[in-house]
Amino acid sequence: MSRAQALLELAVCAPVVMLLTLSAVAGAQVIDAHAGLDAATNAAAAAAARAPDAASAEGAARARFRSIVGSYPLSSAYLSLSVGKFGRSDVVSATASGTVDVSWAALVIPSRLTLESHCTIPIESWRSRPQAS
Repeated sequence: MSRAQALLELAVCAPVVMLLTLSAVAGAQVIDAHAGLDAATNAAAAAAARAPDAASAEGAARARFRSIVGSYPLSSAYLSLSVGKFGRSDVVSATASGTVDVSWAALVIPSRLTLESHCTIPIESWRSRPQAS
């Protein structure tokens, strides 16, 4: 009777253990993607804040964002950047969104999750800049 009981317990517990394992691995992938999106957003805002002017700030931020976000399990990553007048007392505001695909674990969580990140960094005041008119 104990063999039959052990087999029955395995048949009942195995699917639960598999679902828990799937959800843990999918959760780790989502956390990794969100950390990558945060890192890329912060790096983009920092690159823009160090740029000498608004035009180069936009290019520097987008290049930095693309270089970092490519290393993470994100798709459709998008960066929105606001530099204001780019004066000494202004801030750079970066907002990013991206999608992480966890369709392999669709039994546990939705197959696609959209993540968002936001960062605001003051423009470096010690740099020489043309005065805004």
